[in-house]
Amino acid sequence: MAMQMQDLQDLYVHKLQDIYSAEQQGLQAMQQSLGRIQTPELQQGMQRHIQQTQEQIGRLEQILQTLGEQPGGEECMGMKGLVQEAQKLMQEDASPEVLEAGLIAAQQAMEHYEIAGYGTARTYAQLLGDQDAVRLLEQTLNEEKMTDEQLTQIAQQINVEAMNA
Repeated sequence: MAMQMQDLQDLYVHKLQDIYSAEQQGLQAMQQSLGRIQTPELQQGMQRHIQQTQEQIGRLEQILQTLGEQPGGEECMGMKGLVQEAQKLMQEDASPEVLEAGLIAAQQAMEHYEIAGYGTARTYAQLLGDQDAVRLLEQTLNEEKMTDEQLTQIAQQINVEAMNA
């Protein structure tokens, strides 16, 4: 049963629940791909981001709790598609370097999707005067951007290895 959306507050809650679903799906996808990764930097980066994602999920739960809302209830279709892309890639018969280059690209697509979602949620929180949420959402937004930059740095090395594979 879809909730009725009458105003920005409803849209804000819907957005938070959507991001919550996206984070949960992204977390599962990262845990699944860990077994396929051989490059130590990428493995460490992925493990670091898994821990970070768990903290980010906690922040969303905190914001939703303050609003008197449940975290679940939405299934993020955008992230679902991105996760399916990554899963399809993991089933390919690819060399380790090529697989990792592809997984980084898939992970960055997920990061960019999350960055867009958090940016929107922060804007709504600002408009609604929810300063605590603004602070928490900004913290996560900065972390997501940093993860994206770290992935870009790791990709530069792995893409060259994939090219020479």
